Amino acid sequence: MKIIVGSLQHESNTFTLVKAIYKDFSISRDSEMLSRIAVTKFLEESNVEIIPTIYANSVPSGVVDYGDFTRLKDELISRIPEREKIDGVWLYLHGAMEVENIEEGADGVIVSEIREKVGEEVPIAVALDFHANNSELLVKSANIICGYRTAPHTDMEKTQIRTAELLLKCIRDKILPKPIMVRPPLNITGDMVITDSEPARSLIRKLENIERNNEHILSISIFNGQPWVDSPNTGASVIVIPKSNSLEVQEIAFKEAKSLAREFWRVRKDFKFQVEALEPEEAIDRAINSKENLVFISDSGDNTTAGTPGDNTYLLKLLLEKKAQNTLIGGITGSRIVNLCDKSNIGDYIEFTLGGELDKRSITTKISGILKNKRRILGWDGEDAGKAIVVNTQGIDIIITENRCALISPEIFSSIGIDIFQYKIIVVKLGYLYPKLAEISKHTIMALTSGASCEAIEKLKFHKIRRPMYPIDKDFEWEI
Repeated sequence: MKIIVGSLQHESNTFTLVKAIYKDFSISRDSEMLSRIAVTKFLEESNVEIIPTIYANSVPSGVVDYGDFTRLKDELISRIPEREKIDGVWLYLHGAMEVENIEEGADGVIVSEIREKVGEEVPIAVALDFHANNSELLVKSANIICGYRTAPHTDMEKTQIRTAELLLKCIRDKILPKPIMVRPPLNITGDMVITDSEPARSLIRKLENIERNNEHILSISIFNGQPWVDSPNTGASVIVIPKSNSLEVQEIAFKEAKSLAREFWRVRKDFKFQVEALEPEEAIDRAINSKENLVFISDSGDNTTAGTPGDNTYLLKLLLEKKAQNTLIGGITGSRIVNLCDKSNIGDYIEFTLGGELDKRSITTKISGILKNKRRILGWDGEDAGKAIVVNTQGIDIIITENRCALISPEIFSSIGIDIFQYKIIVVKLGYLYPKLAEISKHTIMALTSGASCEAIEKLKFHKIRRPMYPIDKDFEWEI
């Protein structure tokens, strides 16, 4: 049995000016890529001959350059043999990749072109992020579609393996399921849809109950979507994979998809932030006056894991004005500053203006301080994310990175020589805290800052999304 494996992932944010280009992707090819996906051991133990293509992943940003997307997509597809019998295709995508001049959704384009190459009789299985904005083209081109069931995401590996298990079942049982999608008109900020809290927890439990108890269903997935995308595909969706394509089973699957989508719609007003969500000045005051150490503040409007530039110094400016002490900013994008420090020594006094390097709408701040450290920093996927420096000014340590980074774990801070346990306040360019940070936080505050990942979705200017759409539109009813 021969199975193609490939991965091309990017989460886009159309409200940022920072375009993703080829060099932003961490790329592994052929056998090297097998260490970067979770299904290698499972497939090998299932006596599968794995045919690797590429693994390419990037920190979220704005839309992807069309030429660079085409280069990556074409390389992946070119590594699929043309004259060998292929039994199946396993793909690990994101689901919310937007590319210049592609309206139908880039992930759907990838799968549809692979479908053209391998033919209609080869099952294609796709593992996706919980924040996928799913397209009709994707659903039409794939046989199996499985999404994460956690946000924050803790089941990435489990989802990859579940997708592979279903692919093997399709091959062995000689079935080619046709996925069914229902899209409720919801575009709720992902920082409110936390799967271990209500009402999302009950939605996931209902999903799992349907999957366990309905003999006609292979799989069912619910997706919140990536809300900071102005696209016809933006928003929530429910995808059901039926066990057969008979009219009767398709109708049963459609009924289950409608039921879950209606429930998602019914509880739409019940989603809330799971931590304190405060205006920026109030958030800082609360942190300064907290009796706890390890108080995390999320700069939610400049959340690099949602595709923003990470170069806004608005919270830094407020912290300086309020004379915050024992504070860490982790971190701010500033390649110009990092490179200027190449010739500086640790302990040197330096002056510079920080912020607005990638997005001129970002607030800038004049800094004078001491260079405390400089070295390379880890990326969120464990890769080398480039150079970084630590500068101390007026009781605040600032991590400044050459490239846009997502500091989602203590290990990433450690890579630049920072022990986060030594600080009272830690500011991160995130929305919800990723699990390793949430585990150690003594007090978590979300600062409702403005920016490309603004939590107030209705304040952003959408032109391409389906309408009406909650919460951008509020006074309408939906039924399917």
